[in-house]
Amino acid sequence: MRTKTNFAWVFLFMLVFFTIMGKPVDAATSADVKLVINHEQVSADVMPLIQDGRTLVPARAVFEALGGTVKWDPVNEIVTVEYDTTTVVLKINDTAATVNGKSKMLDVPATIKDNRTIIPVRFVAEELGYLVGWVESTRTVTITSPETPGESPEITGYIQDVSIDKGTSKNENTIVTVELSEPLKASDGYQTTTLIGPDRFVLDVKNFLVDLKVSDLTYDQKDSPLAAVRVAVYNESTARVVCDLKEGTIPAVTLSADGKTLTITFRTLSTYFNPMEDGKLVVILDPGHGAATAGKQSPEGLLKEYEFNRSVANKMKSYLEAEGIEVLLTVHDDSDPTLADRCASANNSDADIFVSIHANAFGSGKEWTSPNGWEIYHYQGSVLGNKLATAISNANFPGLGINNRGIKTANFYVIKNTYIPAVLIEHGFFTNIDEVKLLQSEEWREKAARYNVEGIVNFLKSYE
Repeated sequence: MRTKTNFAWVFLFMLVFFTIMGKPVDAATSADVKLVINHEQVSADVMPLIQDGRTLVPARAVFEALGGTVKWDPVNEIVTVEYDTTTVVLKINDTAATVNGKSKMLDVPATIKDNRTIIPVRFVAEELGYLVGWVESTRTVTITSPETPGESPEITGYIQDVSIDKGTSKNENTIVTVELSEPLKASDGYQTTTLIGPDRFVLDVKNFLVDLKVSDLTYDQKDSPLAAVRVAVYNESTARVVCDLKEGTIPAVTLSADGKTLTITFRTLSTYFNPMEDGKLVVILDPGHGAATAGKQSPEGLLKEYEFNRSVANKMKSYLEAEGIEVLLTVHDDSDPTLADRCASANNSDADIFVSIHANAFGSGKEWTSPNGWEIYHYQGSVLGNKLATAISNANFPGLGINNRGIKTANFYVIKNTYIPAVLIEHGFFTNIDEVKLLQSEEWREKAARYNVEGIVNFLKSYE
């Protein structure tokens, strides 16, 4: 509901640009000037302009934004504005106006531009009590009625362009670029929110509005989680960018060094998988742990896990390469890269899938225990991870000859933070006296490696 004022002159609107504190504003085209009335950006087919050091604004756009009505007499070239209990009458090219029948003088007469009446607002601001402001950095005229609560917020800039580009990797699949007219003043100049039902990612830029030339965008790429980008003024001092998504995801947001560009980067849609898109198949194998990793050995030191993991990974590498599949390793020696480094090796590569090789343990590792069996993990909610895990499990059993503990989900770092289908295999317990003998056996390692590769190949071939 709009508040009314005895100065109904709300028409005061346009001269608002006029000159602040009596100082003339530099000449500019109408396209350079933006208009905000009672904290809301206003669009009009004729925008404010500066003429002879005075700012003029479109009468109809201003009055209607304030809740008034505008009538035009084309024969006599007279504009009549009615607002609350006030009637304002202006004649084109005449510096005389009447307000409720009383004569008032304009320092610049009303005129016609592109078939629209534009008027100065100095006398409206001075005699009717409207608050008129001019933001030089964004070339914005602000008009605020005295009954509108709160001070007019400082608008420091505008979103002046939004674009969508296809990224060059799986973790930079889609890039939304938001160009700002002015740099953000501080690191907290924007905030992000994720919404569900439907899934959306929201970026709010404080003390910014949206240039009227910016339009919404749609994006139709089968490998992208992005469906559309909508841009609007969220409230009187916040511009909002809404990314409509095919699935819930949290993109990376970065601010350029000059503070004038926000970049929103989305990973590839999690359900999209086309391993031959680049003309080759690539698997990255992750031999878990390193020689110096504490506790990763069987009781009595009969088996060190890092040695088993590397042995199976290297055997898998040979089998995969025999299938014409390129193989990468997260580690090539006995060292123990951080979990983040292991994920980075995958995310910054051309790999199609990630497989982490391990053996299991129970208890303190200082004594033999009864838990036994093989199991495979994927990240909860990963459709492709589940499919990969299922393919590998199906290939291993029943031939592997060990208890099948099944397909499970977990938040293990390497499968949670890898952007491609990822699984982690526990090949048996090195804390079980019977299974440690299998894990030590070169024949059983060959069998495990061969079955793992069979499952990987079956998974990849299903997408040919």
